[in-house]
Amino acid sequence: MKLVELLADGAVFKVEFSDRNGRTYESVGLLRENIMVLHFELASPDLKPEIVTAQAGLTLNQ
Repeated sequence: MKLVELLADGAVFKVEFSDRNGRTYESVGLLRENIMVLHFELASPDLKPEIVTAQAGLTLNQ
């Protein structure tokens, strides 16, 4: 996703989604409240993937 333009005094964002070759396949306008900022952190190459599942009836305050 690439921010292309700020509109309406920063209340609306025009963003483009593109493939790995840089070709735009979608261009949309989004309101500030429709955007979720995600943070990317590189993982160690030694990190082993694991699946974590929740258990029914388990609460954190036991």
